[in-house]
Amino acid sequence: MFIKHLPEPELSRRLADGDETAFRELFDRYHKKILAFAHNFLKDRDASLEVVQDTFLTFWMHRQKLDPDKPIAPLLFVIARRTLVDVLRKLATSQKFRQSVLQYMEIASNATEQYILANELARITEEAMCKLTRQQQEIFVMSRDMGLSYQEIGEKLHISSNTVKYHLVNAMKTLRAHLAKHDISYILFLYFFL
Repeated sequence: MFIKHLPEPELSRRLADGDETAFRELFDRYHKKILAFAHNFLKDRDASLEVVQDTFLTFWMHRQKLDPDKPIAPLLFVIARRTLVDVLRKLATSQKFRQSVLQYMEIASNATEQYILANELARITEEAMCKLTRQQQEIFVMSRDMGLSYQEIGEKLHISSNTVKYHLVNAMKTLRAHLAKHDISYILFLYFFL
């Protein structure tokens, strides 16, 4: 059944009832706008398409909570924004991202100075990592490099998610203290290595 241009309250009611045709209508109305929103930040079509897919999947999973008296677009964009933040966070924590930052630094106009800074930051970061306990290092890598949640880490290490959080918080304190000792801004550290 084709339902193009249904009023939003009726569309919301049908979505809440699990009407897939209504979902198709919603997708047709908003997917290009969400794609443009994501692409504005990511500058990568494939990654932006994943944001669109994840946004609509999340929306569908929570459709029963829709309020027919409220517009749908703000909710969709809140979901898209949260999805985009997750994608950006994962990009920033990936080894590939760090390598691309270092490569960019090497070819920038002030390449030598930036390369020395990056190597110095890498050396100091390695020193800081050595100050962590073995378990803190393991949890830090699983959280930052692998992008695992506290619960996922806890399951892999057979400890509670609160214990994971405790170790990660202490690891971050140790890293901050070590960086402060070397007069390195924590923000600069996050930008290059997390």
